[in-house]
Amino acid sequence: MRDFSGKVAVITGAADGIGRALAEAFADAGARLVLADIDGPKVEGVGRDLARLGTEVLTARTDVSEQDQVIGLRDAALARFGTVHVVCNNAGVMGPVGDPLWELPAREWQRVMAVNLWGVLHGIQAFVPAMLAAGHPGHIVNTASMQGVTSGPLIPEYTVSKHSIVALSEALRAQLTARSAPIGVTVLCPGAVSTDLAPREQRRLVLADRPWAVAPETRGQQRYGTTLTPAEVAAAAIAAVRNDRFYVFTHPESRSRIEARLRPLLDDLDASEKDRN
Repeated sequence: MRDFSGKVAVITGAADGIGRALAEAFADAGARLVLADIDGPKVEGVGRDLARLGTEVLTARTDVSEQDQVIGLRDAALARFGTVHVVCNNAGVMGPVGDPLWELPAREWQRVMAVNLWGVLHGIQAFVPAMLAAGHPGHIVNTASMQGVTSGPLIPEYTVSKHSIVALSEALRAQLTARSAPIGVTVLCPGAVSTDLAPREQRRLVLADRPWAVAPETRGQQRYGTTLTPAEVAAAAIAAVRNDRFYVFTHPESRSRIEARLRPLLDDLDASEKDRN
């Protein structure tokens, strides 16, 4: 999909960060927008800002962890615009560092998975059937993270959720390709981005008497080089949609991080083959 002029793009988590940057990028490209966020007043403000610049915008307060609300978002989009071309399943939360993870309560795991995994799945299940029925070219963009293709000791519930998004996106792409459907899939895997994700988690946490509730960036959290702006990440996502590219790695250090992830897998594969011989 090269031309977004007049196309309809749905973006969740659109009130700030990468979501708002995606909204601005699609607006600049001439798209009509459906912007959703759990913070209704804030996403309405984004909509007003873009409408003043000439973009046709529909906003909706939406909790993506609730399937009926995502279905309602789809119905509102179709009622307003008649169709949808691009869906950006972008809404996400971080969760506490959760160290040690075996003391992290199930409710914290459930909260992160409900938004990060189930929110993406709800978006796919709500919008893909409508897009297939329309028959025109479309695209799904799922926001994962470099944490979706790497691993480590920090924020385990977040990492697990992002690995799930990558696997879900791979399955979606394979199934759409097998059906020769005109719908592309992109999984966005940024590294560090200057958003409110970690500060918002810090504000949410009450650390007293909760040894597992370590706020992000307070226990020597490892840094991974470059920090990009949301606009830079959104530009990479737009380019990927235009070029029908699946994986999007936005940061220059992504290669070294992926190689570090793969190296022990390949080493142990070699060791396993030696053990069998």
